[in-house]
Order: sequence, then structure tokens, then C-alpha cells
Amino acid sequence: MPLNPADEIVSIETRRSNFRIMPNHRIPYTTKQISYPRFVRARELPERINYRFLNEWRPRPGTRLPQIDITDVITDFEARAEFGCHGHTVRRILPDGCEPCRTNSHYGYFFDAETFKTYQNELEALAERVTVHAGRNHWHRPYRFDGDDFIEFLGWFITEGSVTWKEDSESAVVQIAQETPKYRTRIASLLNRMDISVDTQDRSFSFGSVIFARLLNHLCGSGSRDMHLPDFIWACSAAQKELLLQTLIDGDGHESVKYYTASKQLAEEIMRLQVELGMKPRYGRNGDVWRLSLSTIRDGFKSSRNVSFIQVTEPMYQLTIEDFSLIMAGRNRTFQWIGVSNVS
Repeated sequence: MPLNPADEIVSIETRRSNFRIMPNHRIPYTTKQISYPRFVRARELPERINYRFLNEWRPRPGTRLPQIDITDVITDFEARAEFGCHGHTVRRILPDGCEPCRTNSHYGYFFDAETFKTYQNELEALAERVTVHAGRNHWHRPYRFDGDDFIEFLGWFITEGSVTWKEDSESAVVQIAQETPKYRTRIASLLNRMDISVDTQDRSFSFGSVIFARLLNHLCGSGSRDMHLPDFIWACSAAQKELLLQTLIDGDGHESVKYYTASKQLAEEIMRLQVELGMKPRYGRNGDVWRLSLSTIRDGFKSSRNVSFIQVTEPMYQLTIEDFSLIMAGRNRTFQWIGVSNVS
């Protein structure tokens, strides 16, 4: 709700904060001696010299993702089941209605996506091995992965990954670039655990898979400007969110704890991830490139240096939110916890 500005408003300006607020606005703070939050009216800030912003809060809770089955995400695939027996013996043990779309005496029995999902539990119990692929003449790949491994895999892909679709055939190559030796070792170990065979080059890992190309484009976007975090990460545990964030940091390769991206959506989602993990976001822009600061700093301000009373002519706004008295807000690409005008 817009308000007419007071004769003077209060300005709090530091390297990591920039507020312009009404004199009666409530400011949360702590001190060096007292760590629990208290409130002070903005007009009363000069009565104390040193303040600390709220620098600690509980990460948003979630549930650990123990495992992921990519056939719950993709719909256009075939499953291949390999049995220790053949012919009529296999037909007798298959559940009623579980009809393969084709068979091959050397490679096994193939099922369309709908049939596989209908009888998945039975097929997995009966077969020696089950894999998925996009169709004839495509690579067969595993489809069920440990939750931590899959989240880490997505982190490496979001940061330095790409999908290349070949024009002369219905095939695609997934590539993850990485030059740092210690991170290359981590990626190689990860791909081995996931049972994904790859072509290893000096600066990258790559493998052919239409299914993974479609999956990664769906979960993470296509191209550097379209990259984003997978939607399911917001329901995951704090430890898995932290795993994803740390993998993004490592993959980007900047020792200064900064992350660079051309994707506006990815930048905004990483900042949300920071807040959910107890970190304050801060960002800059250089043309179309977003620069995110991922360091954790316990910051504050001095009333004598950082607080002033200024005159404004622009309207001020009153913010009312439901059930909580604080909001993460700011100006000029910096954010801090600040009180709201009212709680409904």
C-alpha cells in the first residue's frame, strides 16, 4: 500500500545492505554480546553504535530423496529385460497382459513405456537386468540412481554440461566439461557409480543417449541461457540442496566463491537456494552475465557511519504478509532480513 513519505526517512547503507525505510519501521538486529534477535524502530537506531544483521537462521526442512527412477519423469522410452531363460519359459513367467513389443534372442525382451510402468515391479523381480533406451539402435542405459549421486550429476551438468543433437540422425551426445583434475576424478567416480559408460577426453566426459538428452533438457533446460534447477530439489533435504550448491560452485571453477551464469532463471533459483540454506544472496550484472556471491559473512552496521536521515519525494510502500514478521529484502542487488509493516 503506497504511503506519503515522511519529512525524513531512514537510510541504512553498507556494502551488503541498502534500505530506505519509514522512521517507525521495525529493524531486527543482534549484537556481539546478545545473539537472539531484537527489534528497534528505525528512528531509534542512533541510540546504539553497533548492530548486527540477522546472520543465522534454520535451513528450510525437506525430505531426503533416497533414489530416483528416471522412468517416472520421461515417457518416451523402451525397456529391455534380460532373463536367464528364453522362449516359452519367459512367456510363462510373465504376468498376464505383460506383452513385449518385440523380442531378440541375443538381447532380450523389449517393452513399451506404458507396459513397463504397469508391470515394472514384476519385471524387475523376474529379470536379471533391466535397462532403458530410446528405441532400436540406441544405447541402453540404467534408469534408477541413488538420490545424492543423481543430484550431484545434475549439478555438474547445469554448470558445464551441454546436449548436442546430431542433425543427420536421431541421436544426441551429453557432455560435461571439466578441466580441474580433482573435480575430473570426482566426476569419473560418480559416473562409474551410476554405471554410465562415457568417452573420456582431456577436458570433458561425453556419452550418447537420447533418453538422457531429453531428461536433462526437461529437468535443467537446454543451452546456457535456459538453464535452471530441477523442480524436485525444493522438496529435498537441506543436505542434498547443499550438495547441489557445492557442486555448482566446484563446477564453475572460480576460487573466489562466485558463480557466473547467463540464465536469469538459474541465477534467481540459486539465490533462493542460498536463502533456504541460511545464506544471504548478493549479485551483480555484467551485460547478460549474472555474478552471484556465494560467500557467508556475518555482517552488520554502525549507526554513526551507515545510518542517516534523508528527504525523499517518491511514495513509500507498506508491506503486510501472513504469519511472519520478517522478510528477506533489499535494494541495489543486496539482501538482508528486515521487518514488515504488519502481520495479517
